[in-house]
Order: sequence, then structure tokens, then C-alpha cells
Amino acid sequence: MNEEADAIELDLDGKAVSAPRELVRALAAAAATRAGVSARHRDLSLLLGRALDLGRATLGRTEIRALCAVLEEEHPDRLGPAAAELLRAVA
Repeated sequence: MNEEADAIELDLDGKAVSAPRELVRALAAAAATRAGVSARHRDLSLLLGRALDLGRATLGRTEIRALCAVLEEEHPDRLGPAAAELLRAVA
């Protein structure tokens, strides 16, 4: 697979960001683990799961807040430089 096909395009409330597929998969899984206690996390997990199928997703403010929470909960440095870059993009 080439790098473009391995990236997911995220529209973060009008700001386009490309994220590695593996990062989006990890974030979807992390959000899913918190889905039972947080509707925001559940919705983010579903949205990112669809993004893995479609190659793109549009996140509104609510989903962006949930994304920030997941990135901070998962410690961006553990997820690699792409996660830290994504956190900077949404901050």
C-alpha cells in the first residue's frame, strides 16, 4: 500500500488533516473502550470506524473535543509523532 492509501483524511471543523490509518484505528479502539461511559466517545469511535472504511471523515466540535480527550488520555507520545501532530492540529 502506498502512503496516500494508508492515510485517512480528517476534516476538523473545516481544517483538513491527514492521519495515518494505524493511528485512526488506535484512536477508534481507544474511544470504543470508553463508549460505555461516554456518548461522545461512542460517537467518535463510530465515526472513526467509518473513516477507516471510507478513507475520510468530518468531525464537528463535539467530536473534536472527544478526539482531544482520547489523544490526551492515550498520551500522544505513546501513539507516536503523528498523534502529537494531530493533537496540535486540533488544539
